[in-house]
Amino acid sequence: MKRNILFLLLAAFVFGYSKADAQTMIPDKGTIIDSLTTIDSEIKGYFPRWKVCERDLQFQIYRSFVNAQFPKENLDMNNIEILAAPRAFNDEPFEIITITCGKESMSAYDIDVQLTEILVGFLSGELIYNGADRGIRGDLATRDYCFNEIPQEIPLSSSQTSAIINYLQPSNVTHAFTLSLFEQAIKIGKTGFWLRSKIGVDDIGYHFWQAGQGSIVLQRPLYINEDTRTTDRVPYLINAYLGGAYKISSGIKRKEIPASIEKDANSGSGTSNVVDWMQKRILNSEPNGKMVLGMDFHMPFHPEAGLTANFEFPVSKMTTEKIDITSYGFYDNLRNPMFGPNSGNGEEIKAVAAVLGSSARVSAFYHWWVDPKDPENYFRFDLGVSYNEVQEYGLYSQKNAESKSTDYYLTTKEVEGLKFYKPESFGDWMFAKIEYRNQAAYPFGASVQLSNQILMTRVYIPLFGNWFYLEGKYSKSLRSEENIRPYEVDDFFMISPVLRITI
Repeated sequence: MKRNILFLLLAAFVFGYSKADAQTMIPDKGTIIDSLTTIDSEIKGYFPRWKVCERDLQFQIYRSFVNAQFPKENLDMNNIEILAAPRAFNDEPFEIITITCGKESMSAYDIDVQLTEILVGFLSGELIYNGADRGIRGDLATRDYCFNEIPQEIPLSSSQTSAIINYLQPSNVTHAFTLSLFEQAIKIGKTGFWLRSKIGVDDIGYHFWQAGQGSIVLQRPLYINEDTRTTDRVPYLINAYLGGAYKISSGIKRKEIPASIEKDANSGSGTSNVVDWMQKRILNSEPNGKMVLGMDFHMPFHPEAGLTANFEFPVSKMTTEKIDITSYGFYDNLRNPMFGPNSGNGEEIKAVAAVLGSSARVSAFYHWWVDPKDPENYFRFDLGVSYNEVQEYGLYSQKNAESKSTDYYLTTKEVEGLKFYKPESFGDWMFAKIEYRNQAAYPFGASVQLSNQILMTRVYIPLFGNWFYLEGKYSKSLRSEENIRPYEVDDFFMISPVLRITI
């Protein structure tokens, strides 16, 4: 019904224009179709479309384009798409509007001139293609050759046909909302502001709760891109990021901790998680929070390229602090960290807690749309450096005389044997990432990243339309067995549904 209404509206427009201009004869349906050379992509999604995969027909169509003097370098015999007018009845043949071969298209008029009636009859379903009755009109119109239908219920919306940098954070809509376990983001009207909340520090390979950290960041545009060639895809030359990070208490793992503290450590909510099936973490984040600062800078002379920087650093440095033992991950103290002989503290170091401090990433990037006029295939390349600091803290306990309970403390003061981890080799510093997105009828994307000697991959695929997705992330440490850090998870996998709403 919807398709018939669209066709009637189109016919009414052409009819009204012709009558007002020349007041001659009323054009019939065939005349309207012949006059069409382009169709708005928003309407195209409601029209019947299919790709031809029959080798013989592919070759005949390709030769027709060549004979019509279309540039050979723009033609692709393996990528032939047909667009037809909606049918009033299912038993009538299709009326073909355009045929696209690679990057070139023929209008209905060109099809009548360049293609034989028999070939058009095969493609439209008017003539039988296979079997002994080849070339004979069938009782019921059917396309009996190899073709792949493009679903009509998925129209090409503006958010799919436009060139955008981040599909899950589109810049070509007024309002947008994205919700997943990894990240939640909201676009605030036409201001260009984004408010984002995420879990994990992807820049150093610790996605989801591996880092024991969450953050909330406001993205604010600072400089409008006035380059008419790229302003649609890169609306702002400079974006600034400001926010804060906080410690989370989910997904905790204790690695071979002494029985004397195991009961207290496992008594809280930190050991109970909704996704209890997945890998746990040992690493912790700074309990006093962090500042988050960042900036994207696109080159004015070539906005597709630029530099990006992100910095996270603690608000205050922790030395000795009383803690809730249930909200921290620990590992054993086989390396025997202990208080120095002159500390005057008679307590024993029972375990070690690793705490993620400052982290940073600075890299050059480049956005590449394979065909700028048809932004279906998009790549982003990043190359630069990453940095992170992890400080070990000794855990000790003291009896509370008033409450008669045990208090736990983390400290580095006058404790021997603790380690401070930071980049040491070229692999520790290196940051490289490649991202790909396909923005066709079913938009999907994937990326591969190497940072902090951790390989991390990400994939998202649509489940329903272009509003409900499934996203997965997987990380794998590339350090050798003897060099892997005691707080790192060797491999970590997590999936999440993604809700994407745009207005």
